[in-house]
Amino acid sequence: MMRSARYLLVCCLFLGVLPLVAATFAQQGAQVIITSPQENATVRGLVIIRGSATIPSFQFFKVEYGRGASPADWHLIGSTRPEPVIDGILAQWDTTSLPDGVYTLRLQAVKNDGNYQEYFVRQLVVANKRATETPTPTASPEPTRGPSPTAGPTPTLAILQPTAALALPTPTPTPVRPQRQAMPQLPVANWGEAFCMGAGTMVAIFAVVGLVFGLRRYL
Repeated sequence: MMRSARYLLVCCLFLGVLPLVAATFAQQGAQVIITSPQENATVRGLVIIRGSATIPSFQFFKVEYGRGASPADWHLIGSTRPEPVIDGILAQWDTTSLPDGVYTLRLQAVKNDGNYQEYFVRQLVVANKRATETPTPTASPEPTRGPSPTAGPTPTLAILQPTAALALPTPTPTPVRPQRQAMPQLPVANWGEAFCMGAGTMVAIFAVVGLVFGLRRYL
């Protein structure tokens, strides 16, 4: 009987602990978190919201935003999502139409029985206008001008007169053709004597030539 009582006590303890163990495993499988953007971040334009939204008995999840650090009113971003997301894109938040300031994001994962788990990202600063403002250029002061340069003496062009008369060009001399010398003229009285001398000289030359040829023939 003691064994039966012990066995019954163990069974009761097991049945009492079992729901707690199941709940612990269920909580470990749940992920409801926003990983980007993080708290105190400055955002502008189209903001990609990333994270995870999955719980046991999952029905849907939604992402909302509100004005201020503890919003009283919440506005849905996009629409509710009927499928869980693990480390992915939860929503795309268009901030271009919102006034600049501090905002809060809220992620809610809803179960089939209506219960839900939620996660907040606070102190998000939307700064669209401040990001597009163009700084007004500051006019730089004009540099201080120094004293104006004093004009020096104006140079005067002086024309110097020549101290001596310019030399006139020397005319080029005209070449003179050399004159032919006249042949010496013999007097008429000497012509006969000259003719005789010439004839005698020719006879002597022919005689010598004939003598030479004659000697060569006999030799």
